[in-house]
Amino acid sequence: MAPGPAMPLPKAALSTYRLQFNKDFRFSDATRLLDYFSQLGITDLYASPILVSRKGSGHGYDVTDPTRIDPEIGSEEDFETLQNELVKRGMGLLLDIVPNHMAASSENRWWMDVLENGPDSAFASYFDIDWHPPSRDLAGKVLLPVLGRPFGEALDHGELHLTFHEGKFFVRYLESIFPIASESYHQVLSHGSEILESQLGKDAPAFQEFSGILAGLAALAQRAHTVSATEGRPKLDAMRDRLRLLASDRREISAFIESSLGEFNGRSGDPASFTLLEHLLSEQHYLLSYWLDPNQGINYRRFFAISDLVGVRVEDPIVFEAMHDQIFRLISKGAKQGLRIGLRVDHIDGLRDPSGYLTRLQECLRDTKPTDAPRAYVVVEKILARREPLP
Repeated sequence: MAPGPAMPLPKAALSTYRLQFNKDFRFSDATRLLDYFSQLGITDLYASPILVSRKGSGHGYDVTDPTRIDPEIGSEEDFETLQNELVKRGMGLLLDIVPNHMAASSENRWWMDVLENGPDSAFASYFDIDWHPPSRDLAGKVLLPVLGRPFGEALDHGELHLTFHEGKFFVRYLESIFPIASESYHQVLSHGSEILESQLGKDAPAFQEFSGILAGLAALAQRAHTVSATEGRPKLDAMRDRLRLLASDRREISAFIESSLGEFNGRSGDPASFTLLEHLLSEQHYLLSYWLDPNQGINYRRFFAISDLVGVRVEDPIVFEAMHDQIFRLISKGAKQGLRIGLRVDHIDGLRDPSGYLTRLQECLRDTKPTDAPRAYVVVEKILARREPLP
């Protein structure tokens, strides 16, 4: 059915219909239903979070990349089509945003960089982490309560594995992976390297390239405490790329790496065989622990007690901009087409300074608004405790 003439745009949402976007309900699905919603008397579609979340997420509150629209629910062009069709029908859009937390997931490149580089990460200040907790064992580390049993038992049962993929080393536990610090690469690759030398010969081009990579990694490890992770990243990426190419081109190199991984990963039933891996893990910027003891010194703010949702320091202007730049861009683009857009802020009382956050948000929305375009409005979620009055 073709849309009828657009009704005059109300100044505020009069009635909303919430849509839960995920891989099974995309922007294109919503666009096809707009006539139905309009006939119901809906003035605004209320959309669940639309930025990149965990693959397969059914809700979108486990954001992994706030700088892009989630490809599982559609492209930016699909979203623009939805906006344009709303304008044609005189309807508005209410977007759910999640400024309080992100998924502590391997799909979150900011989080993975923090686990790899610790306090030196360019994103260390993005998350609410106490890098100097009372426990000396956690100085410069993040406690990760992810294990299904105490660390020693998980180690001795062979549940932790050192892996190699595309030039990078990770520790795998079930479906989770954790990056290995750049300082540890030399430790892994130098283990047993004399065997590789005897196999290939000291002057062989493949061994010369391997030796050059080792020397470069050793230099990076020595400078780790004097050079920031951001400065050292290009050189580390270059070393990883060289290692990836060498391992893919020469079977002897890939076989050597697999053999080294076997040495680190030990043998089930032989506790002494896990010494190398235990030592390697002790040098990382995170500490894997039993999930039933998460409060024994956990040093990052979570969403309630959900350990895989880490608090974001949105009170920092740099973090605020990184978390909202894409949303502001989408709002500005829609407003130019005459679309009234609202923002629904998820879990605002989880923020350090809710009032300050709203002030900054309103200022940015005012600055984002094109001339003569409707200004975005803001509503918030507030969870009330028993006998707590609503401010």
